[in-house]
Amino acid sequence: MIAASYDPAVPDRAVLEPALVQLNRREGPPLRRIGVTAVQAGDGVTSLSRQLAGLYARRDLDVVLIEANWAKPALAAAYGLAGKPGFADIVVGAAAPLDGVHPVADGFHVVPAGTAAAIREAGLDDARVEAFLGLVDQRYHLAILDCAPIGQIGDTAALGPLVDGFVVVVGAERTRRVVAEQAMRDLEAAGGTALGVVLNRTRRPIPDWLYRRLG
Repeated sequence: MIAASYDPAVPDRAVLEPALVQLNRREGPPLRRIGVTAVQAGDGVTSLSRQLAGLYARRDLDVVLIEANWAKPALAAAYGLAGKPGFADIVVGAAAPLDGVHPVADGFHVVPAGTAAAIREAGLDDARVEAFLGLVDQRYHLAILDCAPIGQIGDTAALGPLVDGFVVVVGAERTRRVVAEQAMRDLEAAGGTALGVVLNRTRRPIPDWLYRRLG
């Protein structure tokens, strides 16, 4: 179970590296698909997803970062992929799977949300989502999915059965305990498994109530 405090404004491998160790030491088969979600919008999911994917890639693993938050896409701008086909294009059949996967560094590929037209047409509950992730499993050691907040329950429910679990980002200074607890219950009700939490924009320790909730 991963539990860490993290400030995206000051990226710190000393914080995130132990988090990776915690994920890798969990019992059971190796993780192949990790979703990153949040209690609320604006909690830094994309920032954390990018850094986790980058850290895994630097461990000589072939990693793909997949943008599954189609309501607020950001990866195309971050990686200079504006206008390129992506996840939604693959799902609706407008692009071949390999055409939506873009290399950005050694061992590190990115699948942006995709074109606006495809995003309007696509849905994460489409059977082609699972088919594409199956292809990803064959080519990569790990997929990191940058997901919408838990409150957008339709997206979470669609992806829950397709990932090994979720890392949940909790905004430290803006998320009330009752809201965070309800979000964790909603995630479980949607079929998702919490691999752990990252308390964002703080270096304070994880509070005891959140540890108990994870346990």
